[in-house]
Amino acid sequence: MAKEKSCHKFIYKIPSKRLSQSDWKLSLPLQTAIKNKNDVVALGDSQLLRWICELNGIKDLDQEVRNTQSQIKHQKKLPKSEESKSKIKELYKKLYSLQYQKDYFCMIMNTKKDYLRANKGFTINQYPYRRLVGTNGGIKKSTITYIGSPIYEEIKKRMDNGRDLSKPLIPAKLEAYQALICSSSTPVSMPRIAIVKDCNVTFKEDVILIQDGNSDEPEMSRKKDYKINYCDSDGYGLMSPEYSRIVNKELSGDSSNENTISGINTRFAWTKGMLFTFDFKEFAKKVNHGDFTFQDAWGALRDVRDYDVLLTTSMVKLWDSYDSLEHFLECSYENHYEFSVSKTTPDRLEHARNANYQFLQTFELTDDELYQLCEPTIREIKDVLFDDWRKTIVFLKGMNLNELQSEQWEHDFVKALMIDKRMAEDPFVVGKIHSMIRKRIQMAAKGSIKLPGNFAMVCGDPYSLAQSIFGLPVTGLLKQGEVYHSYWKQRDVHEIACFRAPMTCHNNIRRRKVVHNNEMDYWYQYIQTGIILNSWDSTCDALNGADKDSDTFFTTNHPIIVKNTKNAPTIECVQKRADKVIPEESHLVQANLLAFGDEIGSTTNKITAMIELQSGFPKDSLEYQTLEYRIMCGQHYQQNSIDKAKGILSKPMPKHWYDKSACRALPENSEEEKAYKKICLEICASKKPYFMRYIYPELMADHKKYINDSNKKCIRMFQMPLEELKQNPAKTKEALEFLKYHQEGLPVGNEPCTVNRICWLFEQEFQDVLQKQRTSSAFDYSILKSGMPYRKGDYKKIEKIKVEYDLDVKHYQQHAKTQRLDKDEVSMNRTLLIQKFKAACEAICPHEKELCDILLDMCYTTNKSKQFVWDICGETMINNLLKKNDYVINYPVLAEGHGEFEYAGESFIMKQRKQREDEES
Repeated sequence: MAKEKSCHKFIYKIPSKRLSQSDWKLSLPLQTAIKNKNDVVALGDSQLLRWICELNGIKDLDQEVRNTQSQIKHQKKLPKSEESKSKIKELYKKLYSLQYQKDYFCMIMNTKKDYLRANKGFTINQYPYRRLVGTNGGIKKSTITYIGSPIYEEIKKRMDNGRDLSKPLIPAKLEAYQALICSSSTPVSMPRIAIVKDCNVTFKEDVILIQDGNSDEPEMSRKKDYKINYCDSDGYGLMSPEYSRIVNKELSGDSSNENTISGINTRFAWTKGMLFTFDFKEFAKKVNHGDFTFQDAWGALRDVRDYDVLLTTSMVKLWDSYDSLEHFLECSYENHYEFSVSKTTPDRLEHARNANYQFLQTFELTDDELYQLCEPTIREIKDVLFDDWRKTIVFLKGMNLNELQSEQWEHDFVKALMIDKRMAEDPFVVGKIHSMIRKRIQMAAKGSIKLPGNFAMVCGDPYSLAQSIFGLPVTGLLKQGEVYHSYWKQRDVHEIACFRAPMTCHNNIRRRKVVHNNEMDYWYQYIQTGIILNSWDSTCDALNGADKDSDTFFTTNHPIIVKNTKNAPTIECVQKRADKVIPEESHLVQANLLAFGDEIGSTTNKITAMIELQSGFPKDSLEYQTLEYRIMCGQHYQQNSIDKAKGILSKPMPKHWYDKSACRALPENSEEEKAYKKICLEICASKKPYFMRYIYPELMADHKKYINDSNKKCIRMFQMPLEELKQNPAKTKEALEFLKYHQEGLPVGNEPCTVNRICWLFEQEFQDVLQKQRTSSAFDYSILKSGMPYRKGDYKKIEKIKVEYDLDVKHYQQHAKTQRLDKDEVSMNRTLLIQKFKAACEAICPHEKELCDILLDMCYTTNKSKQFVWDICGETMINNLLKKNDYVINYPVLAEGHGEFEYAGESFIMKQRKQREDEES
């Protein structure tokens, strides 16, 4: 059996101003917090949460939660009665009390003053808290993790893990290392661990060197044969095939088929990084001539046959705070650290993925090349517009469906369509599909077009690392400019382009040769879904400082992309070093304050604005060349943003590069200064590009309002719409003046950069789809019903809950957009939100079939959203459909030859899976 997914826990997450207003003694009962908007958030399992459960005497929280959920499910199948209502309320109350983790609290800091005050102590429901740590993700959003005072000392002791407290460290780095206990992770069997020194190599390469200079602008110089000292194993180590099989079996269950897994991202005491599967024992036997002895990080000689995993010193962040391997492991076991996995490499890689605008923005493409690049995405969208339910399923579920996945398909409208094609007439399904098509068009309009290729986790050359571990000369099997990539090897592809976000310029893209031979195929046989880099070039530095602790590269063999990738010199940003101190609490707090906010995103946006501006100037112009310099310096300023979080004083991007007011304030004391000021005003990156309207809703609203207002003014002044005036060949002086000021006042940049051109192409192709809403014909929703009578009184009570649901969902959607929450966080919090409303509905009508019919009549007799019934009763409706369709599910699979229908250039046939009645949800 695979490890069951850990249940969702939730915690309070509250702005500091709420605590401040309550004089730092907040009263907030659990039921009130659940009803409030955004007071509680869901969390995945972590080492910290497992410690909290242990210290509170909870042996198996997940099992208790699952038992309670099973009891709720059982109650929903019983006839409705006052007893069942009472029982289901009691069970939900128990479920919430199990899921709520009182000892874990997150505070969003509204002010620096609040943060300093919070650290003096506060209470929630008379329970005291102390500051624990600021996580990387939390600090970007000015959020700090606090812990219940009764368990603080023990948690702090475990977090320190017996390290040498007198050792000087960089406070921000220590804080990041401590925060690893908050990472979502799944415990696996404890391996036999050794720690080895990293594999360091030296090579020479032509680079562009950027560093802060004496002026406010960076110094840039081109260096030939620049010496690069490189840690080839930065962030990864090795695990044996035997241990790899054990972990894969534990995580995947019987579906692992006793196979190894390419790699796992690990967590342990002070440990973060990838373990890739490599037979280091076989290496010792065959390459090291049967000598199994190696030297660990402390210089002790050991036998490699005694170990399952070899962690590197770049993975174990504070390894040198311990006297020996035994000392480190003794402390880790004593403090109850579990060896756990935060993510894994996939079983197989996809055949196509969507790019993003950063990958495409620096390519110089002809109109024909641009259309060829976009054509597969255009065709994919057009194919689904013709109302073939089979094509709709492929669009919604992807091209690689198979029977093994069928048990994991969600109980949603797509599964309903796979059971009964009449669901294609359901107004909810029609609306959902149209919404998803619109979203797909909007994604494409911001550069998210389909390309052949996939994302794969990055591994250094494990052969090089093995050579280093056994004290052999490091040569590796791959040469400069080469990669080993099993996916592309199997397809006989010889050259690919590599990308990694965030990107700033074309120097961040690499074209690499895909190579293999018998020796490589043997030693790399276990790494089937990773990309193995050579040890002898600056690929990682070029791709904006990538490392191998789970970073992924997108690779594609698209001929237009590969042909137009220039392999421009790597940009090396000269990094400063932060001062080491013996960290005290005040140092960590100061490190948090320096790191609050996320400047990397805004820096990247400014660079994108420069790329858009640059496309409007001739290549040989001073404006183009100046912008080229500024764009390349963008990588330096991204690095400075990271350095700032480490407590390093570094210069920000000059304000006159992106702010017109700052440009106007530039001095004009000499002709040279006047000329510089003039060019700065012309190339000031003060506007986001046009395509970013599809990223920022507020920008879309501003642009639409501006165009609408300009159009009205144009009609008043010239008796014609704005677009007609633009096309008018006989423009008056006043018209030309009007158009000039209209252009200058636009809230977005309209230069013909690559991604703007992609955006205009998709707007032109799908203008009608973006502007019109599809409607459905009459739909008989009785096919979803259970056929159970119900009381009108229950209907009325639940109607009030739906009103609250509609408000809460709308509020959360706006919150998620404004905060730009990631998909995992949105998914977990939405699950929690739905659970809240399920509990409220089931407390009124606990019988699932009766409740289903109430909600169907409530939602399907109006033109309003039907999401409520699908969220609350999705499983019941799916089971009703299955029963009425002989428990058959239809799904499309790729055809080997000619199929039943075509979609996006591929042939498909329909297959069926008969679900047993006892498999009902």
